[in-house]
Amino acid sequence: MNRRITPDDLDTSPYKELIQSLVLQWMHAELPAQGMTYGDFTTAIRILLLTTQNPDRTSELVTAVLDQATAFHKTSAWVDQELKFEGMVHGADRTDFLKFELSQAASIDDALLDSYNERINRFPQHD
Repeated sequence: MNRRITPDDLDTSPYKELIQSLVLQWMHAELPAQGMTYGDFTTAIRILLLTTQNPDRTSELVTAVLDQATAFHKTSAWVDQELKFEGMVHGADRTDFLKFELSQAASIDDALLDSYNERINRFPQHD
């Protein structure tokens, strides 16, 4: 069994380099920052890595969210929100979680449906 990644590990190789690389990827996307800083980007990715406990999955999630953000002209604040979402649903069934989220909404509007579609289509479905 692999040892869990701890907060202390994030400042050592190979995690430190991964985090820096993903932050640079985020910065190079040139999304509107909406007040977010390099430190905010770093914190978001560090939290995601601690949540997933998997460097490859963390990279995959960051890349997928940044790709969508660029394609849909989103902001860095949106990326931060979506990385938190991805961390929250890590290990859960994405479809079930999203359906549950819709069922719990007080009202369903276009913004909620857009969010659902963005999240459900973030990764290609594997049959």
